[in-house]
Amino acid sequence: MGKTQKQHRVLWLAARTSLAALVVLSATLPPNAAAQAAGRTQQFDIAAGPLDQALRQYMALTGRQLLYPSSLVAHRNAPAIKGPMDADQALRRLLSGQQILVRKRARNVIVLTAAPAERPRSLGQSRNPSPPRTPRLQPQRPQPPAEARDDVPIVVTGSNIRSTGIGVSPLIEITSENIERSGTGTIAEALALLPQNFGGTANEDTSLTGSDRTINNLGLGSSINLRGLGSDATLTLVNGRRVAGSGGRGDFTDLSLIPLAAVERIEILTDGASAVYGSDAVGGVVNLLLRRDFEGTETRYRLGSVTRGGSQDVQLGQLAGTRWAEGHILVAYEFQRREALSSSSRAYTRSADLRPLGGNDYRLFFSAPGTVVALDPALRTFVPAFAVPAGQDGTALRPQDFVPGQNLASPRAQVDLLPRQTRHSLYITGEQQLGSAATLYAEGRYTNRQFQHLAQPSLTVMSVTRANPFFVSPNGSPVTNIAYLFDKDLGPLRTQGKVEAWSGTGGARAEFGGDWQVDGFVSYARQSDHRRNNNILNATALNEALGTTPDDPLTPFSAPRDGFFNPFGEGRSNNSAVLNFIGSGFIDERFSSGLLNGSLVADGTIFEAPAGSVKLAIGMQARRENFSRRTLSFLSGRTPSAGIPIDADRTIVSAFAEVAAPLVGAANAVAGIERLDLSAAVRAERYSDFGTTVNPKIGLAWQPSGGVMVRASAGTSFRAPALFEVRDAPRISNTQLPAIGGGNRQVISLGGGNTNLDPETARSLTVGATITPPTMPGLSFEATFFQTRFRNRIGQPANENILQALTNPIFAPFVTFLDPQNNSQDRARIADLIASPNSTIQPTVNPDLFSAIVDGRFVNSARVDIRGFDLSMRYGFALGDHTIAFAANATVMIDFKDQITPASPLIERVGTLGNPVDFRARSTIDWSWHEFGANFAINHVGGYSDNISVPARPISSWTSLDFQLRFLPDLTSGFARGFSAALTVQNVFDRDPPFVDRSLGFGYDPANADVLGRFVALQLKKRW
Repeated sequence: MGKTQKQHRVLWLAARTSLAALVVLSATLPPNAAAQAAGRTQQFDIAAGPLDQALRQYMALTGRQLLYPSSLVAHRNAPAIKGPMDADQALRRLLSGQQILVRKRARNVIVLTAAPAERPRSLGQSRNPSPPRTPRLQPQRPQPPAEARDDVPIVVTGSNIRSTGIGVSPLIEITSENIERSGTGTIAEALALLPQNFGGTANEDTSLTGSDRTINNLGLGSSINLRGLGSDATLTLVNGRRVAGSGGRGDFTDLSLIPLAAVERIEILTDGASAVYGSDAVGGVVNLLLRRDFEGTETRYRLGSVTRGGSQDVQLGQLAGTRWAEGHILVAYEFQRREALSSSSRAYTRSADLRPLGGNDYRLFFSAPGTVVALDPALRTFVPAFAVPAGQDGTALRPQDFVPGQNLASPRAQVDLLPRQTRHSLYITGEQQLGSAATLYAEGRYTNRQFQHLAQPSLTVMSVTRANPFFVSPNGSPVTNIAYLFDKDLGPLRTQGKVEAWSGTGGARAEFGGDWQVDGFVSYARQSDHRRNNNILNATALNEALGTTPDDPLTPFSAPRDGFFNPFGEGRSNNSAVLNFIGSGFIDERFSSGLLNGSLVADGTIFEAPAGSVKLAIGMQARRENFSRRTLSFLSGRTPSAGIPIDADRTIVSAFAEVAAPLVGAANAVAGIERLDLSAAVRAERYSDFGTTVNPKIGLAWQPSGGVMVRASAGTSFRAPALFEVRDAPRISNTQLPAIGGGNRQVISLGGGNTNLDPETARSLTVGATITPPTMPGLSFEATFFQTRFRNRIGQPANENILQALTNPIFAPFVTFLDPQNNSQDRARIADLIASPNSTIQPTVNPDLFSAIVDGRFVNSARVDIRGFDLSMRYGFALGDHTIAFAANATVMIDFKDQITPASPLIERVGTLGNPVDFRARSTIDWSWHEFGANFAINHVGGYSDNISVPARPISSWTSLDFQLRFLPDLTSGFARGFSAALTVQNVFDRDPPFVDRSLGFGYDPANADVLGRFVALQLKKRW
């Protein structure tokens, strides 16, 4: 693509996004600066009347979120307010004379609660993750806009400083109410709606369909992947703290372990932030902020189901909390049970024959009845020769009954696209004030999640000799090799597993004069993943049952006594004794990761400048990470064999500092610079296993005039190699891969860790602007340009692109071609690999079959460059008793380029199969009237290209509609007091994902589409 064409493409994408932002509108996922209300003057015109109605109009005008029980505002009236003022002045006037406490939870989230009869004792200001308690806003006379300010410290993700300043990095805030209005039932589902999130890694369906080759998602967890840079490059925090890693590598955070009932809000920083948080914050940071100050009890029940298939979802949540003068405590419990979704319930997944959908036939000649195969001397792999005839049981088969050709079978009908999940989650937190300047806090979490699903049945090429009483040869050969699928004999593999995670934190905050505060805590988190695959073929048992090897007196099976395996029938010709013996194989895997973390941070004002307070945060942190793996397999042999265990740990010590300095404020503003804030941070981390890294970040926020805010930030980030990537034991296996000239070749695949890995590094730049026209209260536009250059990306290039390993010259550095038939050294090398204790290759396999070694071990190789825009718009207004809010959130990806090896070209991946698309948006309109409300949402994924197919095939865009009706009766007594109900229909028109001709036989792209289809859910909530 030429430079001019590229520019035209970028301009077209930007124009298309701008148009979509104006036409397609959303309220459930607000942009980070939907209302920079504090300190910004806007026009208010709210008539005197019921307080609830006035507060709803206030929310529509300011974009702020006010959280309060209906009983708090019942029978209360608000005065009329009219004229220019900032949002805090307006709120003070509306609450004038009311005994209501105001607590700020984030930039745009405010909680209103009833004031106690006597003045409450202060619990002090707090640091993230403990939001501050804010004193009651006292009614006061209006002040000039330039003098109005909010002195309540606000803690937000992306900074260690409690500050009221405007953030320099883009931040998206999602409150619990936003999540409820989206109709989603889990944190992962809510975050999947973000256009900034790419669903291609570490999720249930990408794992079960084999489309994710970068993450070992052992426990079938769910993650977030900002910008598509990888789930391991997005740092996920809970209450501002790290948690133990998930999966077979311990390199991502499983969102499914956090109870949604406990979530107060989610903050997403879509910018590199290693200067603040250290490793993994390359694509951004997701901070799950859980509820901690709650009084009363709340019960939540949700029942949902797809309308095609049998995947029902039941959730039950219970919240209870209490407050006293010096503290509070909260307990939350959540239960979820979701049934599996079978591939047979979707036309585009039930069969690997995709021709009816416009694709190719990807069925296998491994089948039942089987296919007699012969060794191709040129390709050194088995190719079909004869089809075992159907309609017979294999007991009277004659050579002339075989038909030249092959049988074909699809193993897809018996597998699951989503697993069955059962989850119990518990969360408890509390605070206690000690004296007037110190507060102790503690929290704990525990989750037990169990899952099970069906996977592809075993298949193999078996060698049948005359020792088998059912033996027959179509060509007179003394050995008949049969490619066989055990779907009718053994059925699918049965996988079950359990994930257990727990964490505990204890800490204290103390005031030290002025506004200085010291916060220290110690936390420990651990997660254990266990998965067992049963009903797998045992190769040694099969050979004994076939008679290919002599009867083994050390096994409980005897072929002459219990029966020989008959491979010449249709798959139902063998008794249970035979099937139980050959299907006794299993793989048992146990992974565990732990994190011990300690932190001490101090922040406060260091001096007063003409523009305001200059604030500083300094701190130290230390953590110890550990990871272990245990595997036991029974794929061959008489007894199970243990894999090489892993026990690895490391220690990380870090020191950091951050400064927030207002350079221009109300006191020294000049024309064109009403406000200018500077932010700078630096963090140094020392790793015990690979050394030291230092990462800085600097940012500016500039307000040239009222209603316009410009911000920019730049910094470096990194991701340390996961312990698994460094310490994984060598692994040797075999597979078949497409070869140049057609057909498949048998290859040996190498895997394992690399002790010489370096950290991944990145440079990030964001520049954005927010426009909030003073003449149109409630309206805001925001645009952010982002750019990240990712270097030394750790990966397994050949494994991640395994189907192209032999055919694409890019992967030549990882492939060694061999000729064992004519080269004795090559044959000896292959024989040594097969005999290695790290090998899973059957020792009876002939070394002459292999023609290459593919090195899939971890290396620093890839480079990734991304560029794009985030665009958002929001507009809220009141129309009589009606409140209406529009908004849109969209991402335009201009570039997603990667370079797999230093010698390979930089390739544009944006808008190609399995990668981020160039345009994605979510948009809704929300309406409220008294006790009723409705939400309409449009989700759009732009069209892209299947560049794997030859020739490349277009993949159409995908648009789905979500709808919700809600009812919140405003009653002060009776059972219905505190009751609410919501009916949600996702994908109202049950639109299938766009068809993709995937060679794996699943006809859709799990990275960019949802397999659920129409999903209907009813949620009931009662506050007691």
